[in-house]
Amino acid sequence: MQLSREEKYIARKLFQLEIHKRSAQAFEDFFVRIMQLSHPEFIPVKPQGQYGDRKNDGFIKSEGKYYQVYAPYDPATREKETIDKLVADFKGLYSYWNSQVVRVKEYYFVLNDKYQGAYASLHPELTKIENENEGVKCFPLLAQHLEDKFLALPPKHIEEFFGPIIEPEQVELFDVSVMNEVIKHLLSSTATKQSENFPENPDFNLKIVFNRLSEIPANYLRFGSFQEGELKNYFKINSTFAKEDLRTVFNNLYKKALLEMPDSDDKSDLAFFYIMNNAHPTKNFMINNAVLVLMAYFFSYCDIFEEPIKQQTLF
Repeated sequence: MQLSREEKYIARKLFQLEIHKRSAQAFEDFFVRIMQLSHPEFIPVKPQGQYGDRKNDGFIKSEGKYYQVYAPYDPATREKETIDKLVADFKGLYSYWNSQVVRVKEYYFVLNDKYQGAYASLHPELTKIENENEGVKCFPLLAQHLEDKFLALPPKHIEEFFGPIIEPEQVELFDVSVMNEVIKHLLSSTATKQSENFPENPDFNLKIVFNRLSEIPANYLRFGSFQEGELKNYFKINSTFAKEDLRTVFNNLYKKALLEMPDSDDKSDLAFFYIMNNAHPTKNFMINNAVLVLMAYFFSYCDIFEEPIKQQTLF
């Protein structure tokens, strides 16, 4: 069984969120797990005492392939450090692993470039290593290459990272008991409350267009809005505290998404999936359904995403 087009799109967006937020050891752990699932012979190397990992974060022994990971917090400002690390790490790796374990045939410098691309200076250095070490081929392994490996995984392995991926038509009727669970979690978050200032008669579809949301998140919001009645009933029989606190939590998630996501044509989509993925730690269909209903509700009142600019009539 393969992922549908819609499911693959969602998995890709969730993967991109991980790329943008992971650096240092967190990214290395993410990379290692994907390699273990995509290449059963991949062997991760854990640092040991004063010797560390001898500049090798993992290898495929039967193929002579070695991988060294570097994930700076801000790759755009780390060109010199990246090149220095490439040169030093290969030297350390080659001096030990080539003679003591298995000959180095391919060397992959794994860089979390956060979709910014490799530095122009990286490629000459990789070529230089090839020229100085006969029989060795060198390659950069960037976010785009790791994404290809991730999306090629069987669905059950993709779900290991993000839980079940639901399509809009799989959204079921709203379950108030699940809603209670979601509220219990979200109310535990500490956030600064905001005064309620709902616009009158918000235009749902106009807002979707205005925020440049693509078809899949737009459909999620529409399906969520169809089930808004149960949510409104819940708010009617509860104090205003629950609604106001939930509103604050979702608004803060939206603001955090805008800060963490880079400017791009699909920034709104990335922000949408950031909110959906971070609103609740448990990943299952019913909880995802509840989160989507909440997102649609707060989307309609412009607590998440931007309110369309009203056109002024000229006289």
